[in-house]
Amino acid sequence: MKLGHQLKLKQNQSLIMTPQLQQAIKLLQLTNIELSDYIEKAQLENPFLQETKEFTEKKLINNDKINQNVCDNLNNTNELVKKENKIDLENTFDTHLSSNANLENKKLYDKEILKSGNNISAGEVIEKTLKNKTSLKEYLVNQINIEFHNSDYKEIAIAMIDYLHPSGWFTFSIDKVSEDLNINNSIVEKTLQKLKKLEPVGIFSESLAECLKIQLIDNNYYNKHYDILLKNLQYLSIGKFKQVSKLCEVTEEQLFKMIKIIKTLNPKPAEQFQQENIMIDQPDIIVSKTEKGWRIDLNRSTLPSVDLDEEYISEINNYNFDEKGTNFADEKIGEARWLKKAVEQRNKTIIRVTAEIVKKQVGFFRHGFNHMKPMILKDISDAIGMHESTVSRVTNSKLILTEWGVMPLKNFFSASIASSENSESHAASAVRETIKSLISSEIAGKPLSDDKLAIILNKEGMEVARRTVAKYRDMLNIPSSSQRRRETRLQNFCNG
Repeated sequence: MKLGHQLKLKQNQSLIMTPQLQQAIKLLQLTNIELSDYIEKAQLENPFLQETKEFTEKKLINNDKINQNVCDNLNNTNELVKKENKIDLENTFDTHLSSNANLENKKLYDKEILKSGNNISAGEVIEKTLKNKTSLKEYLVNQINIEFHNSDYKEIAIAMIDYLHPSGWFTFSIDKVSEDLNINNSIVEKTLQKLKKLEPVGIFSESLAECLKIQLIDNNYYNKHYDILLKNLQYLSIGKFKQVSKLCEVTEEQLFKMIKIIKTLNPKPAEQFQQENIMIDQPDIIVSKTEKGWRIDLNRSTLPSVDLDEEYISEINNYNFDEKGTNFADEKIGEARWLKKAVEQRNKTIIRVTAEIVKKQVGFFRHGFNHMKPMILKDISDAIGMHESTVSRVTNSKLILTEWGVMPLKNFFSASIASSENSESHAASAVRETIKSLISSEIAGKPLSDDKLAIILNKEGMEVARRTVAKYRDMLNIPSSSQRRRETRLQNFCNG
């Protein structure tokens, strides 16, 4: 055998993720707010990117052609989603959709978007939902400045506000707070007891029972019967009224009167205040109805623009730099032009994906959640000729404003529920909405069991088992039929 060295040439093809391609992919995943932060950072590093004081009011892309196509294609409301015998679970988003959760958004949309002729930005619409309230911290600090005369205790009291739960309860241990503030436990305990006397009544309570107790005392209701009741609240939720009435040494009728008083109290005293650092989730995409069909726009109130300082670029090109300076200028100018192009391409891709979603989910946009169709990423990617990963990046982080509220774009992708008849399949989200609708319209005192719900759904063409109904009911945070029956009974006693 002969051993030796040889040189061979081999040609092959491979995909390489260039920095520009990586940047384009990253931009596609960003929301409008995140894109704004990204561009601001780029402006600090690139002298050829022009800083904009506010978001531009002109469109970055021309959507007229795309919107016209959408309007034309939506004239036929009988368009069906492509049937898939096998669902790719990796490309399915089985996410709960609730019309109740978006009811206020729908009312807001009706008043501000439809009646204004789309001349108002989504940001302005959302801002109108906030009330100008004093924050809880500001409200408590004002009281602390009056009630606490010792400056050291005053600082400790103000610092302890940051340990409050959003409900208004003080859920941290005394040891933890004393360790964080580097003070003695007794000082924290003494300060906490004084903080419990502040308004709103029940603030800084360490438990639900204590929160209710403080409010009962404030209203001159508290006695030994209430003391026992507060220690056994957990038995009320499971309907053990007779046992609790015996423990409290009152009749069952008296117990319900006590419960009725407790229901007038506020278990979460901090909820009436506007929480600080509230992040308003502004939509990235707005879909509105027009005479011709559906209009799709990017949210211009949050969409940043990429502007190049062409005057500065021309001025730099007239200078004679050395090789290092010339290379630096060319590199930064190229980066700036590429960023502008990448942002425009991102916006076009988002519009294109959204347009196809609107076409396939026209039933939802016309009639609401019960008309959501089963759909996977492949349905969209096949229709527009893009890779599924691209569609995934677009839909996984964007919010869309519709007539039915603001929701994640990925919520339009839902698993398919088989039909018990020879008709089209149903989306899991639509089945959940049907379950919710059936339960909300059930006769008081005669709740529908999971078995009964499954029978009704099967009669309506939705092939679901009892355990599936129970699973979806849990996802909707709806209690069982027996629990709903107990709650109705309790409500009847309290109202009686």
